[in-house]
Amino acid sequence: MGQFPPGLGGCLAGELRELGDEIIAAIAGEVPAYARPLEGSFGQGVRRGVDEALARFLAIVEAGPDAAPDLAAGRDVYVRLGRGEVRAGRSLDNLLSAYRVGARISWRRLGEAARHAGLDAAGLVSLAEMMFAYIDGISAASAEGYALAQFEVAGQRERLWDRLGELLLSGTDPVTIEQAAAAGAFRLPDRMAAVLVPTGPDGQLPPRLPTGCPRTGHGVDFWVFVGDADEPARRSWLADRLDGTGAVVGPTVPWQEVTGSVERAGLARAARLAGRLPTAAGQDPLFTDDHLTALLLARDPGLLDDLTRRRVAPLAGLPERTRARLAETLLYWLALHGQRRLVAERLHIHPQTVRYRVSQLRELFGDALDDPDTRFELELVLRALTGQRPGDPAAPPPPDATGVQGSAGVAGSAGVTGSTGVPGVGMPVRAG
Repeated sequence: MGQFPPGLGGCLAGELRELGDEIIAAIAGEVPAYARPLEGSFGQGVRRGVDEALARFLAIVEAGPDAAPDLAAGRDVYVRLGRGEVRAGRSLDNLLSAYRVGARISWRRLGEAARHAGLDAAGLVSLAEMMFAYIDGISAASAEGYALAQFEVAGQRERLWDRLGELLLSGTDPVTIEQAAAAGAFRLPDRMAAVLVPTGPDGQLPPRLPTGCPRTGHGVDFWVFVGDADEPARRSWLADRLDGTGAVVGPTVPWQEVTGSVERAGLARAARLAGRLPTAAGQDPLFTDDHLTALLLARDPGLLDDLTRRRVAPLAGLPERTRARLAETLLYWLALHGQRRLVAERLHIHPQTVRYRVSQLRELFGDALDDPDTRFELELVLRALTGQRPGDPAAPPPPDATGVQGSAGVAGSAGVTGSTGVPGVGMPVRAG
């Protein structure tokens, strides 16, 4: 290693004051995040960091190139600077860029002063190595401080999400919830939806749940509260995140009324488990706004059973396959206002088959099929029990449907049946 001549430290010390001002000016000019007046605590922090760095580096020079550099001295200053960047909401890259600017300015000025003091080429190399090793050391200290602060902030945020989730789920008064959010510097979205996420068999949650929002566990249930879930782009994003989880998304409401979203999500989950939402089976996310009619009927299962017993009783004594195909034909006939051609298209059968089945239905139900109230109640019951949407475009027939007169039709050939829970009134449930 090159040796330092006597008095080198004193020679360099004479440069420090002006050098500090030059470094601060260069940082403000070259690092956009710091391009503002260096006033208040921010300015004091920058000045303290620059002065500390120069003073510590001078101490290393005075110890000589053969001494082990004391990189730990003053390290807390740079750990605190790293922490401060997190609190200020800035990237660590800004601070590291400032260090590089300072190193470049310092080497140009101190290297020139050292050369005038008689430092030879080998000594200049040693001085450069010491300077850049020191910059690496303070950069590492700031990176550590930044990481620690990020971890602390993340922990605070996690606790905030848990706390807000508990308050929202329990229906705590809005003032208390607002105060908790304000204390964590979080602004509640104007409108939000409650999302009920089932835990897996091992008690684990799905890995891709929405983050950065209130959430809480309640027994075996896990709830997430998502803002603006009814906006098309947001809904698409949410559906992707919840794919395969079996989650239930309540309606988007003003956050002060989110317990209503919680209640409806819970109702929908119970209705799906009870088989009262056939179109929402499986693990796809269930958006309750897509099933309002079915949920209205599912709210009081006993009422639906009573209505079924009253309106569908004429079918109860028929063989299962006959009952299934007549029930489905009746639903489509009611929903499509008796348009035989459309009914035939939806069921993939011949129009004459529709005519024959409707004749059977009239024999069974008599004049009741001409009564508006009866027709309305029949359609409600049949929609609720089958989960079918007769207004949708015609789907391809199942593999074993013949599509000709005398076929069993979609419900009969699918071979899948469910039950209302009313003895003798089994009803078809479309597969898939």
